[in-house]
Amino acid sequence: MVDHIEKWLITEYQMGANMASGVSLAITIMGILLVCFIADIITKKIILTNIRKFVLKTENVIDEMLYDKKVFHNLAHIVPAIVVYFASEWFHSYSDMLQKIVYAYILFIVALTAFKLLDTVVEVYKTKEYSKSRPIKGIIQVVKIVLTIFIGVFMIAIFTQESTAWALLSSIGGMSAIIILIFKDSILGLVAGIQLSANNQLRIGDWIEMPKFGADGEVVDISLTNITVSNWDKTLTNIPAYKFIDESFKNWQGMSEAGGRRIKRSIYIDMTSIKFLDEDLLGRLMEVELLQHYLTHKQADIQAYNEEHNTSNKVNGRKLTNIGTFRAYVLEYLKTNGHIHQDYTLLVRQLASTDHGLPIEVYCFTNDTAWANYEGIMADIFDHLLAILDVFELRIYQNPTGSDFKKITY
Repeated sequence: MVDHIEKWLITEYQMGANMASGVSLAITIMGILLVCFIADIITKKIILTNIRKFVLKTENVIDEMLYDKKVFHNLAHIVPAIVVYFASEWFHSYSDMLQKIVYAYILFIVALTAFKLLDTVVEVYKTKEYSKSRPIKGIIQVVKIVLTIFIGVFMIAIFTQESTAWALLSSIGGMSAIIILIFKDSILGLVAGIQLSANNQLRIGDWIEMPKFGADGEVVDISLTNITVSNWDKTLTNIPAYKFIDESFKNWQGMSEAGGRRIKRSIYIDMTSIKFLDEDLLGRLMEVELLQHYLTHKQADIQAYNEEHNTSNKVNGRKLTNIGTFRAYVLEYLKTNGHIHQDYTLLVRQLASTDHGLPIEVYCFTNDTAWANYEGIMADIFDHLLAILDVFELRIYQNPTGSDFKKITY
């Protein structure tokens, strides 16, 4: 084609050989570019439009994902390359090099399409319920790395002798140390991902805590090298995957699946307010519905013991205390609370006294694991317990405040 145009220019326009050669080459290149442009428009405007219509008509969502990931768009770029390939015969001295460039370009487009296809596989897999416990994003990234290496090898093979490509492949074994150094995080991440997945230690959606990296939130992504945590303050923390094997972390998913979230909090009682129940206080506490059964049976038991041992002195005998009665009340209150999980451990215990008073610890589980609901349930419980302490003539321990000193002053 170039020769024909060159001869035509020399014959018709009496151009010199050098000028005719340059002009014919420019005309040929512009013509090829124009044909490539038209082919690209036809492919994208006509073929891709029809593919889009077909995709929207089908009930299958996979083809829509393929279209959204631009798999078909990438394949459309091959059409102009085919035009250049057939036109390369017109350039006698450059045809071989042009064909090699076209081969490399098509190989590159195929690689990009393969990557988009693999991304589609990940998106389709995410729609499955088991994808959270068995994420494959890390495995897909490994496949991409291997595919990239082989694409690079084949591209080199296109521009060199075939023996060179095989020599390059054989040298990969010798380059293993360098490869391991370059892809250290990827290799460690892959091994860590397999271990975490096999042992079911970490899944997308899990709430984890890893204080060393400032992570406290929900796992939103598990990739080959990093695990992304969306913290409750809306920040993101990226942690190397292999750190989950080397370092300790807390996974709250077991709590969510169990359906109960623990409350473990103490009320510190001023020990100077602890005393035996007198008749007046006992009479007032008997009016508390949750204590009637306890006080009736406890009084009968204490009276029987004291009569059996002939002890009337409160030091030698047994007598009800306001702190013990308070513990019994808290236990009954929790047993009748509809927000407390009755199948799990439920304790109201007295811990060792400290310089901050006597701790009365509430140890139980709520039946709602949602954070906001849990905090509300716990606050309601302790609001009630703190407010009712005065009924038992108990005082909460609190360090002196400005109001305390003001009372002393005035």
